[in-house]
Amino acid sequence: MSALKRGTLCVIVGGCPENIGLVVEVIEHLGRHEDRADAYYIKTVTGRPFHQVWHGEDLVRCHSTHCVTDRHKLRPLVDPKGAAKEQKSVIKRDTKSRLNSDSI
Repeated sequence: MSALKRGTLCVIVGGCPENIGLVVEVIEHLGRHEDRADAYYIKTVTGRPFHQVWHGEDLVRCHSTHCVTDRHKLRPLVDPKGAAKEQKSVIKRDTKSRLNSDSI
């Protein structure tokens, strides 16, 4: 899997069951960290805390908006291989057509 850059928005697709589906932002790529081969420091986008996190062998309720997770549990919301360029061109066309319709 490719490395995620700081600021990338992702959805959680694995790990703690109650966190699956949360949208998070990548704060830092940690790489090898403790027992994780490819770790990321992330935060929730909404500012609400994670529902649960692993603490040793136990799932516990969490009161933090930040945590460390594995890369394979994260899916970027925008394909890092170029979908952002496509999205920008769509936005430009929308802006341009909106400007043309406002000037009529």
